[in-house]
Amino acid sequence: GYCNRFEFEHKSSSPNTPFPVSGRYTGWFDLNNETGTKTKIAEKDVTLKFRKNNAGYHNVEGKGSNAFGKYTITGTLTQEN
Repeated sequence: GYCNRFEFEHKSSSPNTPFPVSGRYTGWFDLNNETGTKTKIAEKDVTLKFRKNNAGYHNVEGKGSNAFGKYTITGTLTQEN
């Protein structure tokens, strides 16, 4: 499927923490409008947890909220991501 631009950022107090870092994130994503333009939607209260899995990647669980309401996140962080 098609994916618009998005960004999540974690500000760590320890610069040597290995990636990926579980914790609070700030972020945004672009939403397509009917006119063909895009609107940047802010993400709030985003928390992501990363756990290494048997395949050598990381399972991701999290939650957050934005202008559309509260949501949960589940997925896998792989080398292709």
